[in-house]
Amino acid sequence: MMNGKLYPFGDIERTEDCCKCYCRESEMKCCSLSFNTSFYNKKKCKLLFNKERCDYDVVQKDDPSKPCRFLYIRTG
Repeated sequence: MMNGKLYPFGDIERTEDCCKCYCRESEMKCCSLSFNTSFYNKKKCKLLFNKERCDYDVVQKDDPSKPCRFLYIRTG
């Protein structure tokens, strides 16, 4: 059981909370299917979680219908 929902034993490809899990009688191990970024303008932009895709959209704070550009760090 996780977050009040009963899951079957074995592999669980995707939970309602966007996790991939393996469930045994004695334990349940899960890892997130999503990741977020810290490389965006936090003064002008914000992260919105998209539960259908299990990822985040970076959008403008004053108009969430408009995306923000990521800041890419070049190495090498």
